[in-house]
Amino acid sequence: NGELPEEEGYVYNGFSVVKADGLWWTEVESESRLVKIPLHFGPKEVENIPLTGKISSAFNDGDKIYVAINPAVNYNKYYTLALMELNNNILQGISRPIEAACTAEDPACENRTIINCENTQGKPVIELAISDQPSVTFQGSCMKVSGNDLELAKAVDRLLYYWYGIIN
Repeated sequence: NGELPEEEGYVYNGFSVVKADGLWWTEVESESRLVKIPLHFGPKEVENIPLTGKISSAFNDGDKIYVAINPAVNYNKYYTLALMELNNNILQGISRPIEAACTAEDPACENRTIINCENTQGKPVIELAISDQPSVTFQGSCMKVSGNDLELAKAVDRLLYYWYGIIN
C-alpha cells in the first residue's frame, strides 16, 4: 500500500515488491495461477540494465528451454546464483522444462547439447555469459544474459522482471 520505507518495499508499475528474508518478493498471475517470485534484486536495482534486440516466436516453439552455460567458467558463486535463479523461474513461472546445455565442447559437457546464441539450431536458448557490462540481448531464438559476478545475477533478474511484465 505504499506505506513501507523504500528499502523494505514499494509499488513498481502496479506490482507490490517487498523485501523479506533477504529477497525481493512479488506476485504475478501466470496461466491463471498466482506465482510468488523471490528475486535477489528489486526492480529499481536492475531497471537500467539494457535489454536489446528482438526475440523470435521460435523461442516459444517446443516444450523445453536450453539453458547454456560456459564450461570454462570455474566455480563462481555468482554464476551459480544467476543460473539457479533463472532455472527456478523458468520452471515455476512459465512451467517449461529445462535442458542443461553447454556453449562449447568440454569434457564436463559429455552427453550435453552444445548450443549458444551463435548456433541455436532453431531451439529456444538462454545463454549465460561473462561480460564486463551487464546486459540482456535477444537475438533470434536466444536470450543472452551477460555480466560479471553480482552484475550477472542482476542481469538475470532484469530479464525475469521483463519476462513477468513488471519492467517493460
